[in-house]
Amino acid sequence: MRYVIFVAILVLVYVVCAYARIQYQYKHANNPSIKQTGSTLGAGPELRYIAAGDSTAVGEGASSVEQTYAYNIAKSLSSRYNVTYENIAKGGAKTEDVIATQLEKIIAFNPDVVTISVGANDATHLRSSQSILRNYKTIIDTLTEKTHAKIYITNIANFYGATLLPAWYIQLIEQRSAKLNPEILKLNNGNDRVHIIDIHDFGWSNYPDRALTYSLDHFHPSDLGYQNWANAFLCRMD
Repeated sequence: MRYVIFVAILVLVYVVCAYARIQYQYKHANNPSIKQTGSTLGAGPELRYIAAGDSTAVGEGASSVEQTYAYNIAKSLSSRYNVTYENIAKGGAKTEDVIATQLEKIIAFNPDVVTISVGANDATHLRSSQSILRNYKTIIDTLTEKTHAKIYITNIANFYGATLLPAWYIQLIEQRSAKLNPEILKLNNGNDRVHIIDIHDFGWSNYPDRALTYSLDHFHPSDLGYQNWANAFLCRMD
């Protein structure tokens, strides 16, 4: 019994120390503050574009708003359209938060294009696969029914190279994602308005040194990483 208690104490100490290291490293990463604001870009037919989701949709880790993937999508669309761009993403958001606080805002915006990057916080918080799939389906079904927009939503992101997290924890997340992501990719159900963006696998083979695709916090993408995210979305857009 004493041995079991001793091992349990060691595990607890390890978890506390690992959590403290993560919080310290994250706090002192000194990533630039990214504040997304609504804007209008380009000329031509009007197009309303809204970005939603978690901190990756905000663009945390980028050197400026202009280097975030959502802004780059807006900029690319502005070469053909007069784009009204809005970003309602929130750092730390999980799929349940998108449902609770973002769907109504998306619907009220009356968008032509919606991009959502979400799922990473569900993964790191070890939400059940069933709840994640259920929430993805709710997001997709709600936006399909209540908007006319083309919907672009990511699967669970790739955590390899995110050295803020312990290697064993990354392995655990990736093992779960390997089973979950194929199910997420099926959720468009043949609907040509719904596009699941495979951000987990798209383009990373072009970056042998994955460290370059991560920002100073070793968790969020860098400018280079976000450019790959933008490419993953844009290659699926008309």
